[in-house]
Amino acid sequence: MRIVFIGGPGSGKSTVGNRLASDLKWPWISSGEILRESKEPWVVEKLKTAQLFDDEMVSGLVLSRLSTEPNAILDGFPRTFNQADIMYTRGEKIDIIVEMQVPIEEVQQRLVLRGRDQDSKDIIEERYAMYEQSKNEILAYLIGNGAKLLTIDGVGTQDEVYQRVVKGIQEVIKK
Repeated sequence: MRIVFIGGPGSGKSTVGNRLASDLKWPWISSGEILRESKEPWVVEKLKTAQLFDDEMVSGLVLSRLSTEPNAILDGFPRTFNQADIMYTRGEKIDIIVEMQVPIEEVQQRLVLRGRDQDSKDIIEERYAMYEQSKNEILAYLIGNGAKLLTIDGVGTQDEVYQRVVKGIQEVIKK
């Protein structure tokens, strides 16, 4: 089973997805984490901007890790329609989409506390807007290819949000 967590920056997708992966003893595959682990100077510099990385490159990195895993939690991938298409073209699929919904004001408060270089107010707003513009196209593609959508209110304590996710996934699996 493949579960993907999507949401804007600071929506909690990494926190909740990583916890779920740990509880299930499944791999957590995060495109952002893969890129942040890179020591390549051009990757480090690009992470300081709101620009997205090349779809083919990101897809290759994620799919190389995913190809050997029957069960996995994906974090932030696919992020674009093209990444979703590359994934399905290569024979991989998503079973459940967990969309973390958090208002921009809450996102800004969270990301100030996180303190990464790419968490300036302007970059946060630009990345949030980019996510909002592309999410419907990605959701339509994934749902059209059989994925089930679970929309979660991402506001609350980490435990509250996590419990909503676990309960929601259990309900989706029962259907």
